[in-house]
Amino acid sequence: MKRFLFFLILLAAGFSAGFSAARWNVPELLATRLAFKERGEGSSAFTPTQYPITNLPFTILIVGRNNGAFVEKTLRSVFTQNYDPFRILYIDDASDDGSFDLVQDLVHSSVRMAQTQMVRNERSLGFLANLAGAVQGMNDDEIVVVLRGEDWFSHEWVLQKLNQYYANPDLWLTYGQYREYPSFQMGLSRPYSAQAIEKGIRELPFTASHLQTFYAGLFKRIEKADLLYKGEYLEVASPMSYMVPMLEMAGGHSQYIPDVLYIVNREVSQGVDLVQQVFFERYIRSLKPYEHLSVLSADFESHESLSIEAAE
Repeated sequence: MKRFLFFLILLAAGFSAGFSAARWNVPELLATRLAFKERGEGSSAFTPTQYPITNLPFTILIVGRNNGAFVEKTLRSVFTQNYDPFRILYIDDASDDGSFDLVQDLVHSSVRMAQTQMVRNERSLGFLANLAGAVQGMNDDEIVVVLRGEDWFSHEWVLQKLNQYYANPDLWLTYGQYREYPSFQMGLSRPYSAQAIEKGIRELPFTASHLQTFYAGLFKRIEKADLLYKGEYLEVASPMSYMVPMLEMAGGHSQYIPDVLYIVNREVSQGVDLVQQVFFERYIRSLKPYEHLSVLSADFESHESLSIEAAE
């Protein structure tokens, strides 16, 4: 009996100590979160759900042109994703180096062939034109994952991580961090604070880089004229041309993901004219900002409308 009473006393003391520690850690936790927000390290309060109830359907949109043998690394990083359901839309922008033939061979020998649709342009349209055209043909509730034909996912759990964030139905858009190949240096992506988005991000450096994901319905709300300059798509500043309007519309419905989910291939020349890039970035900043959206679409209550189509 004495041993039992002694055990109860020890148990009560341990519980009391644990409760006290937890209680005194609350102010410290709040102070840490406040400092996190003041530094601008996070555009909103979205956190990944460790055990999502549903696997949401993603569409991985790949636009490639003359990516050579690198396209194999790109596709294998997609094929090996430990996740379902998702579909792949590969657009070859009139490659003339034989890379599309390699893509066909890789797709046809993959277990993901039924989930993959391939499109080949007769003439080059450019990345932004292909992106805009593809998204216009999607359902509003498709979550688009943008992957360039020369880059690749950093590991096989990328879609799992995205699903943990998008488990919150209030999230409409994400962007994140990357590493560069072959140096593997950390990228320059940085989060916008909620205050920065509210005041206007067109005056700030553009840092909403890879990995970029968003609901197709959000992209469709961008005015086509804002993606063009004198009738031509803004290829030089293409990520900024669509991410800035979507961030403005999404407001607090956007989230920066600090995990490295994307590898940018610097061995493939982007052929960017720095003078043109500065000019077009200034042009985008001069456009009228978008109003925040309170609701994106009533259709977002259900994700069941997306079906995985077989390749033609």
